[in-house]
Amino acid sequence: MANQDTTKALRIARVIELLNKKSPYGGATLKELADACGVSTRSILRYLEHIENDMGIPLVRPERNNSRKQSLYRLDAGYLPSISPEKALIIFLSLLQQKGSALAGHINELKDALVGTLFKYKYTSESLCVDELQKRIHIVEEQLADPVGVSKIFAKLLQALRDKCRVKLEYYASHNRQCTDRVVEPYGLISKRHNWYLVAHCLKRGDIRVFRVDQIKNTQIYTYERFEYPPDFSLEDHMTQSWGVTNDGDACKVRLKFSPEVNHRVKRFIYHPSQVTEQELDDGSIILSFETSGFTEMRTWIFQWGNAVEVLEPDWLKKDICEMAANVLKIYQ
Repeated sequence: MANQDTTKALRIARVIELLNKKSPYGGATLKELADACGVSTRSILRYLEHIENDMGIPLVRPERNNSRKQSLYRLDAGYLPSISPEKALIIFLSLLQQKGSALAGHINELKDALVGTLFKYKYTSESLCVDELQKRIHIVEEQLADPVGVSKIFAKLLQALRDKCRVKLEYYASHNRQCTDRVVEPYGLISKRHNWYLVAHCLKRGDIRVFRVDQIKNTQIYTYERFEYPPDFSLEDHMTQSWGVTNDGDACKVRLKFSPEVNHRVKRFIYHPSQVTEQELDDGSIILSFETSGFTEMRTWIFQWGNAVEVLEPDWLKKDICEMAANVLKIYQ
């Protein structure tokens, strides 16, 4: 009997989970719910009665004159999934962390909606203490000069990505300090330290390129120019070997020796999926190795460690770092 009760509870939890996912899109049919739980539609109807009457979760049911098997069941718009005050505050803090980023355009609206809903259906202002907590949290991040403008462009890119539409970009390239027009087919978006990058097939270059979103001045979605997303393209696979956001060629092995002063810090982070700790020396220094590409970004990352890191191999990367150091030294001589 205990096993039966457990199985029933798991199925009811699965029904609630599916309704959570499906309700924003209209809801789920009895057949969808039954197939997902491996039971009959009659059992699903009993589960729905239990969810509504015993658990107190409001549902929106189909009209009586509709076919119940084909019509959609969904959660009432006022229902908020179970969430503790601690988890609610973590969600709130994650929104605060996006201040000044490409996502900032709707952050205040989302924050107000979240807090308002939590207050209305779950908690009091005393239990969440949002205002008090906000005064005690300070986010130290670089911020965009025009987060609202970048957010509008970001929203258009999301739309083009979702609808598989070509989009025209007016793009500022840092390397030559010029703006050019590009028509691209968006393949995905990458986030790195709150900066967003568009990965797209550039029709002008005939290749996959990466565009930093805050350097896109204007966008125009070509609504009637759809493209087929390449079935063999995986954004994750495309970026796996790259150190940062640019996949610039074949990967090679890089070995770095970090000083004892930063040993504890280095061991606490995985800087790249290929990272291997090769050796910890008697003096406390540590040797890491990577198989990576994207050396424009990796050179900058190595350089920021100053004298706390030494490039062991490859030799050409040693020379690059020496050249970077020499160029900085020239400024102060």
